[in-house]
Amino acid sequence: MAQHIGIAGGGISGLATAVLLAREGFAVEVWDRHRGGGGRFAGGWQVLENGTGELDALDELRELGLAPDFAAIPATTALFLDGLGRRHEVSSGTPFAYFVRRGGGEGSLDAWLRRLAAGAGVVLREGAAAPGDTEVVATGPHQADGVARELVFASDLPDTVAVLFDPTVTPTGYAYLFCIGGHATFGVAQVRRVGRLREAQKEAWRRFREALGKFAVRGEHDGGQFMNFCLPRHLRGSDGRWYVGEAAGVQDFLYGLGNRLALRSAGLVAAGIAGRWDQARFERTIRRPMRATVALRFAYERLGRRGFAGFCRLASRGDFRGLLLRLQRPGPLKDAVATVVMAAWRERGGCRHAPVCSWCRRRER
Repeated sequence: MAQHIGIAGGGISGLATAVLLAREGFAVEVWDRHRGGGGRFAGGWQVLENGTGELDALDELRELGLAPDFAAIPATTALFLDGLGRRHEVSSGTPFAYFVRRGGGEGSLDAWLRRLAAGAGVVLREGAAAPGDTEVVATGPHQADGVARELVFASDLPDTVAVLFDPTVTPTGYAYLFCIGGHATFGVAQVRRVGRLREAQKEAWRRFREALGKFAVRGEHDGGQFMNFCLPRHLRGSDGRWYVGEAAGVQDFLYGLGNRLALRSAGLVAAGIAGRWDQARFERTIRRPMRATVALRFAYERLGRRGFAGFCRLASRGDFRGLLLRLQRPGPLKDAVATVVMAAWRERGGCRHAPVCSWCRRRER
């Protein structure tokens, strides 16, 4: 009889783990308190980053055994707006990111994984709370270490990828407007001073309207996202359960991107449950890249208007994906900076992250 594995959470990390385990011969059951898939996502565009490793994100999925069959729109051009009123056109020869839809709709990342799960024989329990003894926890953020306010709408904008880098509008963050095929997502994201998000959203919206001209806004609805970041010591907690994706705090701390790391962590956890835990791979593909983003986050919060304008100008003068790869590649200098920053920023009052957390940033109080 196949060994039973229960998974709490039916987001992308939980479903990917379920698919990989079912293919290993486990009897897998997933509990998702949401019905229809997609959880807190409302169908807007989200980013599958492609600038932290030479291997293309879609090729990484193929290596995991998850052949991508969902709408992944490659991004090779973008418009950056700085705080000095300047526009910067950036481009790359290969995609620096893929835009994917999150939510339960057809063509979304979530719908694709639900199809794979059904085909692998995974039992999905929708609208039901998970038992407290599931072997895998994939329930999403435990606390908000960063927040985004979003507006999803239909528009007549041509395909657009625009980002505003102005710390006087979004201190410790940025604003974005993505429109692909008439479907648009606008948002502002910050790690600190999140109480100003509503005002930041209004000002960023004004800046985009000014830069892009008049465009239609139809069928709009508000949404929001949380970023959950802690540096895991392992993906198996002190309670003996495995943690995956945002439940493990696995996320980029620079831009708040987590889809690729969530799927990567699913592969590690599935292999670990099957008896093939690879500590070296975990260190190389999860911990070291995440430590590097701590060092980069420290620099990001100190750039200032002119510093961001300089970054935008640099990004426009060469291959943008190449710049991202150089910027985000782990190395001795970033390790050293991260060690100092982590000591200064450490949460000392106890955290609410999962029992895999080895470090998290002091909460704003």
